[in-house]
Amino acid sequence: MELYEVVVAGVIAARFLVPLLIPVYPLPGILAALVLDASDRAIFAQFVEVDVERYQTYDKALDIYYLSLAFVATLRNWSCPTARRVAAGLWYIRLVGVALFEVTGVRWLLFIFPNTFEYFFIAYETVRLRWDASRLRLRHLLAMAAGIWVFLKMPQEYWVHIAQRDTTDFIKVEIVGAPLEMPWIRVPAEYPWVPAVGVGLLVLLWLGGRALLRVLPPPHRSASFHADAHPDPSPARGLEGRPRPALTPGWLGAAEQVALVALMTTIFAGLLPAWEVRPFAVGLGAAVFVAVNAGVSISLGRRGVRWRGAALELAFMGAVNLALVLGFALLSRRITVEFDLGMGLFFAALFTLIITLHDRYRGLRGWWE
Repeated sequence: MELYEVVVAGVIAARFLVPLLIPVYPLPGILAALVLDASDRAIFAQFVEVDVERYQTYDKALDIYYLSLAFVATLRNWSCPTARRVAAGLWYIRLVGVALFEVTGVRWLLFIFPNTFEYFFIAYETVRLRWDASRLRLRHLLAMAAGIWVFLKMPQEYWVHIAQRDTTDFIKVEIVGAPLEMPWIRVPAEYPWVPAVGVGLLVLLWLGGRALLRVLPPPHRSASFHADAHPDPSPARGLEGRPRPALTPGWLGAAEQVALVALMTTIFAGLLPAWEVRPFAVGLGAAVFVAVNAGVSISLGRRGVRWRGAALELAFMGAVNLALVLGFALLSRRITVEFDLGMGLFFAALFTLIITLHDRYRGLRGWWE
């Protein structure tokens, strides 16, 4: 195996595995996923053999994947129902916007439906680090979301999706003054002032954080990145850590899962040039996927099966969905429909993780509760 193949596999594996930290270590998990998302192209730029265009398919899918796990983390960790509802609204706004963009190709939709959820999640988890975030009222949460939406995400979405400017290239060429073709790994050696400025910015950020802490209310607790370090007063938290029965999804939860899978399938299908996105087919496929998974869960629940850990539940549902994908691959040969088995397995793995964890933590509390 060539070095560049090892690097590509390593980056994809990291982007697949690191977000699994988000439900338990929300803040470091989401920040690590964000850094990986921002740096993967810079890493691949060191290898001319890498097919960046093909990687784009995985890149966008993995973006949705780690944000989905952040949404799942809100169900697991946030005791405040108002915060969960605001987060859910922001999440589904973005998901709908991306799905519409993949169907229509209209770029301004990404500007109208910005990814406010991600920064809202980071902001709320930053508060939870030292303070009881459940004390935040609706007006505080809406002000936080509106500030992120207007002052952070809309300018960023305009820059990236309407102006179609690459931030890292802009910094390299317009600010640093380096040639566009120069790899970032060579920039510190050629421009020694760049790392010095970077260190200076980090120091300023640290000093600003210290100053901000002086004017904020006294912390309610010592800082900890572990989501369970401070017991949640919600009764639902008592379910965590016990053997969990296979759930019988309620109609609202099942409807949400159909919508979630349908939107994600539309997005993923739009990433593949060979796939023609038909809304009815997407909805039907999502309904079948959720129905099979829900049917298995209901059947196991009636038999008294109890999951002793998320890993066992994921392994079992992964086997079920693997059988679904292989069955569809065999069917596609009979009806002469083009089907990329490798891509199908990749997306099935993402769906298995997202839907299983969503189902698991929805058992603690849904965002509508």
